[in-house]
Amino acid sequence: MPLKIIPPLRRLPHTIGSAAFLAFLLGANAGAQADLTDPPLANTIAESTLSGSYLAAQIASKDNDDATAVAFYERAVTLDPENTDLKHALFLALASNGRIADAVEIGRKLPQRGASGSVIRLVLAVDALRQNSWTKTIELMKEPTGGGDLDRIIQEILMAWAVFGSGAADKALEDVRAIGGPDWVQVIGNYHAGLIAAASGKDAEAEKLLTAATENEVAAAVLSESYLRALEALIRTQSRLGKTDAARETLERGKRLLPSHPPFLTLAAKLEEGKPLAPLVASAQQGGAELFYNVGSAISRQGGAPFAQNYLQLAEYLDPGSDVIAFGLAGVFEKQKNPERANGYYEHIKSQSPYWRTAQLEYALNLNDLKHVDEAKKILRSLVEEEPEDLIAQMTLGGVLSQHEEYEEAARVYDAAVEHLGEPEANDWKLYYRRGIAYERLKQWANAEPNFKRALELSPDQPDVLNYLGYSWIDMGIHLDEGMEMIRKAVKLKPRSGFIVDSLGWAHYRLGDYEDAVRELERAVDLMPQDPVVNDHLGDAYWKVGRRLEATFQWNHALAFEPEQEEEAKIREKLEKGLIDKGPATANNGQ
Repeated sequence: MPLKIIPPLRRLPHTIGSAAFLAFLLGANAGAQADLTDPPLANTIAESTLSGSYLAAQIASKDNDDATAVAFYERAVTLDPENTDLKHALFLALASNGRIADAVEIGRKLPQRGASGSVIRLVLAVDALRQNSWTKTIELMKEPTGGGDLDRIIQEILMAWAVFGSGAADKALEDVRAIGGPDWVQVIGNYHAGLIAAASGKDAEAEKLLTAATENEVAAAVLSESYLRALEALIRTQSRLGKTDAARETLERGKRLLPSHPPFLTLAAKLEEGKPLAPLVASAQQGGAELFYNVGSAISRQGGAPFAQNYLQLAEYLDPGSDVIAFGLAGVFEKQKNPERANGYYEHIKSQSPYWRTAQLEYALNLNDLKHVDEAKKILRSLVEEEPEDLIAQMTLGGVLSQHEEYEEAARVYDAAVEHLGEPEANDWKLYYRRGIAYERLKQWANAEPNFKRALELSPDQPDVLNYLGYSWIDMGIHLDEGMEMIRKAVKLKPRSGFIVDSLGWAHYRLGDYEDAVRELERAVDLMPQDPVVNDHLGDAYWKVGRRLEATFQWNHALAFEPEQEEEAKIREKLEKGLIDKGPATANNGQ
């Protein structure tokens, strides 16, 4: 039952083309000079006319800018208060934006017919569940939706939680256990039946149900977050049954899937204390919130962030203090390129939460994207200071520093990370690779090269490392055969990488194989048409094979894409004087 439904607006003209419609909005006297991209003009049009407000709202909605969509739909409804379609559009925008209580006020007055009626009833049922109106929740949900398995499982499990809330826990458990369907439906059904049993004090039955929910590891790929939650619920149940060894075994299963999952780290510490752990879900509202979190997180993983957002907003309405839901909402806003909204949810996560450090890392990265670089670095440095052995925090800080070409500090951060690393594992190749880049940029090749080699020892088939080391060797005229072999291997492993194909072309160029260089560099430009370095390289190769007009074109093309200042000066010199022939690379003492 996705909430993002933009209904047709009957009272607007719909037979004219978009250009004519824009002209209609602007008015006959606006003329060709009018520019809709100008904010004052666009806002004036949108606020002064029904059609302008509606169009602005639809554009904002398609851009996933729900707050702006709400504002323009509210304006449109003010201009045409009897328009049911407008009210329905406003209802959807409010729900998507997390203003569920406001959506409910409008939804109560809207007709509940067809697919849109199912959405309205769902939101009203969520509000009823929040208000402990168990009978009303069931009445709103019991009407068939006509949808598929997803609609059905939401309907049946939400009603079961309402039955649980009314005090009929056995009936609720029976209803959920009766749910049939494909494997993923069975996983969710067993999970929620286990949650109901645990919340009812039936831990022995809860253990059986939660064990069944976590037996199907294939479902973990589709329901990753829900699967991890089910493992967490099982660990808690086993601890209450006094089965500490079984709880530790379940925890190890989870850590094998995701070693750094914050709740697992917290549960490990709590198990050591030897105290029974509270149920994951304790109320009907939390049960309903868990259901919408399960659905929203699964949809988000499949790429449906706008739809996931809607379900997660319903989850937050039912359990507004949940850090898990706040983390999930932040994630869907990040996927929709809205770091400011994401950070609003990361701010809700308290320092005692298992998710706090991860949230702070994401918060800092979003600040960096928003150009608040100093604030981002301050947060990351603080996190590293607090836990010097946190490799993820060190890698994140090093990455931000490197992005802003602060390689000296980045190298120091990576050095400290290596000191705290202990015995490196295969996945630690990234740390050595990044440290190698920092030292290479500092022109300290004696420090850089061992890091690239160590990265390849840990993980021999990393195309980016093979490319970087092979390219560097050839560019310096050393280890030419081995460097070329590395780059060719990198291209085979990552054939669609413009950077790596460019390296292969440039390696041919440095070795004097200019026709081969042209072939590969043309392919690199096809893959990365707006990269100044690749275009510059192709210009050099064209010059070498006598295609000088095309070389000049490529160099001008490179300038248009704003190369670094040093490279820009070199390109301008080539445009003025041509390419000075330095000959191919030859092996030196490093061979």
